[in-house]
Amino acid sequence: MPLSVPRRWLFALALAASAASAQDALRVGGDPHYPPHHYLGADGKPQGFDIAVLDAVADAEGLSLSVEFGEWSGVLDRLERGELDLVPMFISDDRRQRFLFSRPVMRRHHVLYGRGGERITDLQQLAGRRVAVQFGGMAWEWMVNSGADAVLRPVNEESLVLVEVVRGDADFALLPEDIGRHALVAQRLEGIEVVGPPWLELDYAFGINPARPDLVERIDAGLGKLERDGQLDALRRQWLEPRAVADSRAWSVWWLLPIAVVLSGVLVFLVIERRSHRPPA
Repeated sequence: MPLSVPRRWLFALALAASAASAQDALRVGGDPHYPPHHYLGADGKPQGFDIAVLDAVADAEGLSLSVEFGEWSGVLDRLERGELDLVPMFISDDRRQRFLFSRPVMRRHHVLYGRGGERITDLQQLAGRRVAVQFGGMAWEWMVNSGADAVLRPVNEESLVLVEVVRGDADFALLPEDIGRHALVAQRLEGIEVVGPPWLELDYAFGINPARPDLVERIDAGLGKLERDGQLDALRRQWLEPRAVADSRAWSVWWLLPIAVVLSGVLVFLVIERRSHRPPA
C-alpha cells in the first residue's frame, strides 16, 4: 500500500534527521597512551586536555563525539582515508598535504633526554647514536626528513619512549616536553635528564578529515568561543599544569599533619604531668 503524503513527508524528515545526526557525530581518533593530552583513564573512558576541549567545542556547536583510539600511525592513515573526522596533532608541512587543520590550540616543543654528562646542541651530534622516538610521531617524521644519521629506535607509545633510555636500549629519546615531563612523574623514572635545547616548536591543533572542510569552520567557531570566555585557558591550567607543581602544593599543606599530631601528644602529656604534681588542696 503506497504511503500517504503526510507519512511520506515524515519518512523523508526522519531520513534527513538521521543524516544530520550522523553528520554531527564526530569520529575522533588518538593515542590511548598520550597523557596529559588524550588517553584512556583508569575507568576505560577517554580523557585529557584534548578530549576536554573537544567536549566543550561539541557542546558549543551542537556536535557529539565518538572516540576511537588506536596505534598512532594507523590513526593518521584512518584520518586520511576518511574513516575518522578529527585527530589532535602537531601541524607540519607534510601533514598539511594530508589533512585539513583547525586553528592552533597551543604551541608545543620537543626535548631530547639522555643520561646526562653530554650536551647535544646540534642534530649532527646524533649521528650513529640510538634515538628513541614514537613510530609515526612528529619526532620520527622530523628525524627522517632531516636526514640525520641517527639510529632510530621506534616505539609505539610515546609515553614509553623514555623507558628505552632508562633500560639502556637507546642513548637518547626525543619527544614532546610535556609528555616527557608527565612520564617522568607518572612512571617514576630516574637517571635521565634533558640534554639539549628545545627543538621542534610547532603549533598543535586538530587535524581534520580532508573530505570534511565544513568541520574546519565549526571547530574554529567553537574554539573561538572557548578562547573568548576564558574556558580554553582554564582547561590548559586544569590538564597541563605540571604534576610536580600540583603535588608540591598538596605537600606544602599535608606535611603539617604529622607535626600537628606530635605537638598535640606533647601538649596532652604536659597537662597530665602538671596535674599529677599539683599539691592536694
